[in-house]
Amino acid sequence: MVKKRTSKLFHGLMALLLVVSVFLPALKVSNVVKAEELPASSYTMKTVSKINNNKLVDGAKYGEGKFYLQPTYSFPNDVTLKDGDYMVYHVPNEFKIEKDSTTELKAPDGQTTIAELTTSKADNTATVKVTNAAYFANLSENKEITALFTVVWADSVKLNTPYQINIPGDQVYTLTRIVPDDDPTGFTKWGVQDSDDPNYVNWRIRVNRYAKSYTGVKLEDTIPEGQVLASEITGYYFTEWNKAEARPRLEAAHVNVVDGNHFTITPNGDGTMDGQGLYILYKTRLTAPVDNATKKAFNDVKATTDQETFDVHGFAALTTTEGIGSGAKSDEVEFQVKKKLEGKTLEADAFTFQLIAPDGSVTEAKNDAEGNVKFPAVKFSNEGTFKYQIKEVNDNKPGYTYDDSVLEAEVTVANVYGQKIASVKYKDSKKEFTNSYAAKEAKLQLEAKKVLNGKAIEAGQFEFELKENGTVLHTVSNDANGKIQFPELTFTKEETRTFTISEKAGDVAGVEYDPNAYEVTVVVKDNGQGQLVATATGADNLTFTNVYKAKPAKATITATKVLNGKALEADKYEFELKEGNKVVATAKNAADGTVTFPVISYDAAGPHTYTITEKAGSEKGVTYDTAKHEVTVNVTDNGQGELVADVKDNNPTFTNTYKAATTTATITATKVLNGKALEADKYEFELKEGDKVVATAKNAADGTVTFPAISYDAAGPHTYTITEKAGSEAGVTYDTATHEVTVAVVDNGAGELVATVTDNNPTFTNTYKAATTTATITATKVLNGKALEADKYEFELKEGDKVVATAKNAADGTVTFPAISYDAAGSHTYTITEKAGSEAGVTYDTATHEVTVNVTDNGQGKLVATATNNNPTFTNTYKAATTTATITATKVLNGKALEAGKYEFELKEGDKVVATAKNAADGTVTFKEIEFNEAGDHTYTITEKAGSEAGVTYDTAKHEVKVNVKDDGAGQLVATVTGNNPTFTNTYKAASTTVNITAKKVLEGKALEAGKYEFELKEGDKVIGTAKNAADGTVAFEGIEYKEAGEHTYTISEKAGNEAGVTYDKSTHNVTVKVTDNGQGQLVATVTDNNPTFTNTYVASSTKVTFTAKKVLKGDKELVKGQFKFELKEGDKVVETATNAADGTVTFTAIEYKEAGEHTYTITEVKGNDENIKYDENSYEVTVKVTDNGAGQLVTEVTGNNPTITNTYTEPKKEEPKEGPKGEQPKGDLPNTGGADFTAFSTILGLVLAALAGLVYRAKKVD
Repeated sequence: MVKKRTSKLFHGLMALLLVVSVFLPALKVSNVVKAEELPASSYTMKTVSKINNNKLVDGAKYGEGKFYLQPTYSFPNDVTLKDGDYMVYHVPNEFKIEKDSTTELKAPDGQTTIAELTTSKADNTATVKVTNAAYFANLSENKEITALFTVVWADSVKLNTPYQINIPGDQVYTLTRIVPDDDPTGFTKWGVQDSDDPNYVNWRIRVNRYAKSYTGVKLEDTIPEGQVLASEITGYYFTEWNKAEARPRLEAAHVNVVDGNHFTITPNGDGTMDGQGLYILYKTRLTAPVDNATKKAFNDVKATTDQETFDVHGFAALTTTEGIGSGAKSDEVEFQVKKKLEGKTLEADAFTFQLIAPDGSVTEAKNDAEGNVKFPAVKFSNEGTFKYQIKEVNDNKPGYTYDDSVLEAEVTVANVYGQKIASVKYKDSKKEFTNSYAAKEAKLQLEAKKVLNGKAIEAGQFEFELKENGTVLHTVSNDANGKIQFPELTFTKEETRTFTISEKAGDVAGVEYDPNAYEVTVVVKDNGQGQLVATATGADNLTFTNVYKAKPAKATITATKVLNGKALEADKYEFELKEGNKVVATAKNAADGTVTFPVISYDAAGPHTYTITEKAGSEKGVTYDTAKHEVTVNVTDNGQGELVADVKDNNPTFTNTYKAATTTATITATKVLNGKALEADKYEFELKEGDKVVATAKNAADGTVTFPAISYDAAGPHTYTITEKAGSEAGVTYDTATHEVTVAVVDNGAGELVATVTDNNPTFTNTYKAATTTATITATKVLNGKALEADKYEFELKEGDKVVATAKNAADGTVTFPAISYDAAGSHTYTITEKAGSEAGVTYDTATHEVTVNVTDNGQGKLVATATNNNPTFTNTYKAATTTATITATKVLNGKALEAGKYEFELKEGDKVVATAKNAADGTVTFKEIEFNEAGDHTYTITEKAGSEAGVTYDTAKHEVKVNVKDDGAGQLVATVTGNNPTFTNTYKAASTTVNITAKKVLEGKALEAGKYEFELKEGDKVIGTAKNAADGTVAFEGIEYKEAGEHTYTISEKAGNEAGVTYDKSTHNVTVKVTDNGQGQLVATVTDNNPTFTNTYVASSTKVTFTAKKVLKGDKELVKGQFKFELKEGDKVVETATNAADGTVTFTAIEYKEAGEHTYTITEVKGNDENIKYDENSYEVTVKVTDNGAGQLVTEVTGNNPTITNTYTEPKKEEPKEGPKGEQPKGDLPNTGGADFTAFSTILGLVLAALAGLVYRAKKVD
């Protein structure tokens, strides 16, 4: 019963193993995952929308800037992303993608590429595709991809029209497209990169463009990090933007520069701007690299007034970013030029350039692989103009022609608000040096050998051809020795050419010619030393062997394939050779057009007629040759032991023609008319190619201009120009621009021409504006009580609150304001008032008179002005009055900014103090007004009261001021002041300070010794101090004294030494010292990152010891290699086992020691089982002492090495041989059969066997 169950279990096991083996291969099959567009439900997407560097504002109006869309795709934690999965971002119709592009997208670490962004201009989409699924597979959360791309206004978006724009992932915005100069707020800032030195940006701020009335105006300009103020801040006031008028300058006293990145401006000193705007100009230097994606520099200003606040964002588009802001400080210049090499690829460090300073000193630099040549930054300590020269070093490399031009560069160093600013201007803006390279020609002569078996060879008996691409270059014959030598070949450029050498078939009776054609490849390379070298492959041992023997005749039938219209490709067309209806052979064309059928052999005389036809194909654009050509072969016996085949009409030509289908291109333009509505067919345009007018067209009412489509029947480039024909319409200024449009026509190789138009649809803008007109407004002045004098009284003409003009009276009482110019139709209401004066005894007329001017457009390009209620009358009355005098002084403080109320002054008449006063922030000192009610002379003295401010030297001068008061006979006292407004000058100077810079030296691995290591302290490239370490590791540089405020950045580095076993610290540490004036007469220095640590490591080099022993076998037996085994032990651990050599030497593998110490080993012999040998059972001790010699090397002292281990052999007594156990075989190791790939199988098989074992056990138990 047990056997029966066991049998069942065995069969069950086999069946189960069979099932496992069937399904085992499935264990190694991977699931194939297909990439796809992800549905919107599988992610969330949020978009940040900006224009330039600012977030979009709902309801805003924007000009022609770039809009930045930054969608972030967030995926659930359990999502599985696959390579190729993608999301499509559909750009709103109001925006458009400018160009097609592909960009790698990075992970938050900025290094790992995780996806790819592709923008499509045609589809107006941005597609994000996953390219690194493994990255996302390792994330359990925060699976995100962020993209960034730019769009601009779509062509269909009209100006000044609000649009509801739904930006996916953001919100619906109401935005309006405007012309940028519309400037709705009147506060604008913009910048332009400097054309002379692109490291600088010229900034412009336009304040109150519409000349509104503001009070409390203050401008706070914050220059961002990466830029620094680089010029004086200037500007001027205007009453009307772009109007030619007298422009008062911005006073320097109204500008307060806080530091190189902050300044404020208070217009007119008190922030009042009544009917005037302000235009501000200054320059910054870029001191940090700019973003190459945006290519913009940004700069903001805040304008606050009592009425409202404006945050003005400015930017400058940068046309040049290469090397800009690469780290040079404001008082440094990095000279850069460009290297070009014609005739050869430019390599890094190929050419050397010199920068020659004004003092004749020379700095050298080499080019990089892109041709950039950058000299180290030059620091300027003094102001002025410095002229440098840049030239290339001619090192006479073979094959090169050098550029010997000298580029002049002028550096200007100016003091800008206490900071030195350096800029460079190159005489040649291209800044290029161009060399050319040409290698000398190479020559090569090809040779072969002729062998004729069967009879002696004769000179000139056989001819040979050298061909290239089927064209015979040279034909030569053999000499009497069989030598074949072709004329020398000349090569003038790097190239690879293939030649064939073949023997021309002759007609010598009984001679079988060698049909071989040998291919020789010649590679021509430039050796880099100005010489071309030609190397031939396949040219060695070329032998042509002919055999003289009567033989059957052979014929080779050929044809020639010609393809008109494009280059012929090998094996493109197939041909049939028939005799009757039987196809004898087929062949395809070679690249050179040859069609060669297999050689036909004839063993009997007779005529043969063949036909050759081309098999019809289906290649697009190709017309196939359908001709049938007949070739006859007449085989005859020449009576000299050979058949002769005469081939007639061989090698017919089959001509196919390729012609691509024509294509067309439509060129358009857009017409814009500012100032009035555009009418259809009002303006005409010309399209020219060169000087030839290709077409003309007129505008449609919507501004579209469409030229007739141009047809192209051949590939090639076409450059057209579009211009508007000048007209004579009154009031219209015509656009005179010439726009270039290029059409590239290419053959796509599939029978079609394709035309691509670049720069299509340019815009031509005309402007309609009626001619200006003028109106002159007048008044009449009457003075009762005395005769009227010319220019005695002044009048104001206002429109609203704005003063339009002022005028004074003539002697006859006429008052004439300057003519007012009008450039637009409309109605204007003015008021005329007399300005209240201070003439003694005069009562002024306070009446306000209203005058209306109506301006109309006559429709013929001209404005007409009509005035109503002009020339009103103003009447004044004369009566006498008293006088006053105001005495002032000026306070100057050298050395620091003056503060209001800091210094006090006394005004005395005799010994009596009449008044005291303190200075204002701008230095003005104003005593209170003194009133005089009678004539007379007064003498006053002004002195400054001594103070105790630290660091200040006070002015002790006494200044005299006189006032003469007299009656002018017209009822008015008049005070005349002499010597008024004297200047008092104080001087402030802060005391110097000293800083000690230190470092810490650490030596790991051994004790540190004083003076062992040396350190350098540098500012820029200049070494300003050196120091060595003390025994405790301190490194102290000599103290540095500072006499001026400023910031200093130093570097500390350790000078590399050559001490054995020491690894030197190569790091460079920055230490910053900021010196400030505490305002109390003392400079204070703050040190950052002082006392850095430099760590060296001492490690002695390792050493090795080889342990040996000597094996001796005594007795009548020869020692055999590997006969005895030996152990090397350290303690109880066996380090290695070795056997003896035939000469008795025993050598263990060398042991390496990496640190000092003592080791005790034993060498013993492993006892064998030879009964006739007495084994040496001694243990031999070997000691190794490892020490550090202090010079970077471990050394060993070995005791007891190479002991002698002696065994003795005794000859055994002879006995009868005994038979061993039957069938016993020696046991050995089983072979390794591999199978490492079947781990899964082993596991499953083990589980199955375990389960079956359990079943068997259970069955046995049941039984």
